[in-house]
Amino acid sequence: MIQGLKKLNIKKAIFLGVIFLGATFLLMALIVVYPNFFIKQLKGGNPEFVNFVKQGLKIKVDVAATPYEWTKGLMFREAMAQDLGMLFIFPNSEVRSFWMKNTLIPLDIIFISKDKKIVDIKENFQPCPSSQIFCPSYNSVAESMYVVEVNAEVVSKNNIKVGDKVEF
Repeated sequence: MIQGLKKLNIKKAIFLGVIFLGATFLLMALIVVYPNFFIKQLKGGNPEFVNFVKQGLKIKVDVAATPYEWTKGLMFREAMAQDLGMLFIFPNSEVRSFWMKNTLIPLDIIFISKDKKIVDIKENFQPCPSSQIFCPSYNSVAESMYVVEVNAEVVSKNNIKVGDKVEF
């Protein structure tokens, strides 16, 4: 009986060892293939503010620079000060798609090109109730590398327009 238990424990140890090695290999492969998922990369560090040059408006931002942060965005926040927002930094320019799932506050979404000019604005998007299974997606009309989310009506109150320049 003791011999049978030893064989069972050895099989269990081998099985767990194989699982551990497989998980380690998978993690290493993901780090090599998708380094931005694990590491924030932005030359000069992450900006603290987005400055809307023409308007003289400065918005303090949280930065979303990894796939996890892009996915989470402003989900589950119950309120946000009027001078706060979130800056999404992507590794390339392309048409971007956003949705309001689990977002509790209405937002304006500002799409910004690689050369830091506003290329599209989506205003006053309302939260998608958590009870709703499918939430609509909102696509930019042009390629963008950056996106800023701010409270709804910040765009209209500050006369922010497509073509305006931003700095960060």
